[in-house]
Amino acid sequence: MLNRIRQSIVYRIGTLMLLTVLVALSSMVASYVISDAAENDAAAVNLAGSLRAMNYRLAATAPAGDREATRQVADQVAHRLRQVLDISDFVADDTSSAAARYTGVLNHWQQEIRPLVESVAAGQTPMNSLQLATRLEPFIGEVDALVSEYQQIAETKIRLLRVVQLASLFATVLLVYLSLYILHRSVEQPLQQLTDRSMGIAQGNFDLSPLDIDSEDELGVLARTINYMSDEIHATHRDLERRVQLKTAQLQKSHEALDFQYRLARRIGEGPLQGAELEQWLSEFSRLADLENLDLCLMTPEGEAPYEHLVRGFGNSHCDPGDCQVCVSTCGSTVEGDQRTYRFPLEVDKRNYGVLVCSLPQEKELDEEQQQRLATFADSVTAAIAINEREAQERRVALMDERAIIARELHDSLAQSLSYLKIQVTRLTRANRGEQVDREQVQEIIAELKQGLDSSYRQLRELLTTFRLQIGQGGLRGILEQTILSYREQHPQLSILLDYRLDEIPLTPHEEIHLLQLVREASQNAVYHSQGDRVEISLLQGDNHSLEVRIRDNGIGISDAPEKRNHFGMSIMQERASNLDGELTIRRRDTGGTEVSFTFVPDYARNREVIWQEA
Repeated sequence: MLNRIRQSIVYRIGTLMLLTVLVALSSMVASYVISDAAENDAAAVNLAGSLRAMNYRLAATAPAGDREATRQVADQVAHRLRQVLDISDFVADDTSSAAARYTGVLNHWQQEIRPLVESVAAGQTPMNSLQLATRLEPFIGEVDALVSEYQQIAETKIRLLRVVQLASLFATVLLVYLSLYILHRSVEQPLQQLTDRSMGIAQGNFDLSPLDIDSEDELGVLARTINYMSDEIHATHRDLERRVQLKTAQLQKSHEALDFQYRLARRIGEGPLQGAELEQWLSEFSRLADLENLDLCLMTPEGEAPYEHLVRGFGNSHCDPGDCQVCVSTCGSTVEGDQRTYRFPLEVDKRNYGVLVCSLPQEKELDEEQQQRLATFADSVTAAIAINEREAQERRVALMDERAIIARELHDSLAQSLSYLKIQVTRLTRANRGEQVDREQVQEIIAELKQGLDSSYRQLRELLTTFRLQIGQGGLRGILEQTILSYREQHPQLSILLDYRLDEIPLTPHEEIHLLQLVREASQNAVYHSQGDRVEISLLQGDNHSLEVRIRDNGIGISDAPEKRNHFGMSIMQERASNLDGELTIRRRDTGGTEVSFTFVPDYARNREVIWQEA
């Protein structure tokens, strides 16, 4: 039970409350018993006192000879004596002093006083009132002693009741004080410490001194649990702080790596990377990736030795700058002597442009994130080289296309004009060989030569204008407006109108160039050969995201003869239309004049159609 009290504060408080209740109940039971015992003491005292008064009545009644009145008073005295026995807390054979005194009084009454009184009343014993009263004095003294005995018994009970109440009060106060003391030491102080610690934990303060509650009860268990929980939370908090710092450092590195990749990608988009600049990028990547020894070998797709070997740190000790096929053909991690080597080929579309090599001590390995960064950097360098090569190839193709276009333009214009002039010079030479020179024929040939030279010069200027033509910031619309303005200055008699509705349609430079050349070719034919006074140029958006280009004039209309059509450069326009995968139509208008219409689907619409079909 003591262990139970020591280990449970609830049981301890319950025990104190039970003791307090027991003391209160004991006090109440004792008070009830004592008060119940003293309930008839006053009546007994009154009865004893009335016996003394009745003795005085007998002393007055008996000498008068009134036997009936004397008998009645004697019966009352006997009855009162029996009542005293009935209301007393003792029996007739009790050995207590009060019982002995009562027995003495009763025997004295029955054996002496009552016979004497009845004898005096019957006249058998002559005795006056004074004599009888003197004879009754001892009996009255015994009755007075009996009354005093009853008073002492009552007072003893009252004193006992007071002692019981005082003891109960003292025990109650002692138990209350003990309860308050135990509550203060075992409940209030530990609860205050637990509350303070809980508030500290709620505020995030886990690094506190342990709770000093050395008890085996519930609060002690709770204190030890909170100490353990606080220590665990503090350790977890420190671990989380360490992990957050680690993650923050990793995120910072990832951010720097992403920023590096973004800047590198933006730089790659701006133009080709040269060796010195690429070496700077390699050095910055080495610092960001925390890798000291890096080799970057750049090769041509057909070569076996690098044309550029960039080294960061000590590089690969097994690197042979004269033969890189081993490095190029090997991927992943290999151990070579005291080095562990990671190789990342610069390869795209089965074309190899070199290799990126990372060297580490044999006992170290790259984690997955570092390998990913190396692969990403290698892909970026590969993309830069591939983009440079692709742009160079596109420039070569564009240059060849332009040369082919210039050749066609020269063949269809200046070459034919020069051939015509050569023929006229031959005629002129033949006309001057004879003895008889036909002056009219010579003049005719000279006039035709002058006309041919003027036509050739005009064609040369148009060709120069065409070849110098560039699409600037104004785009296709701006260059078309400049071209029309030039036509209006050269031919003020013509009304040339432009209806351009392609401002919201993204066109590639390839599409803009071919559209411009096609419109210029068709508009030149309308200006120089239609013999009309109105030319309408319209670029509109047709059905199914297609584009429609129309050049109309109100002239004489195009001839149906094939040679005339070829003369007007129709084959060149057909070739440009085929380059855009479009459809070119040239027809004579019913109202007079010629209409050149061209319809094609731009690249953005084709790509969107492909995406929709895949979806």
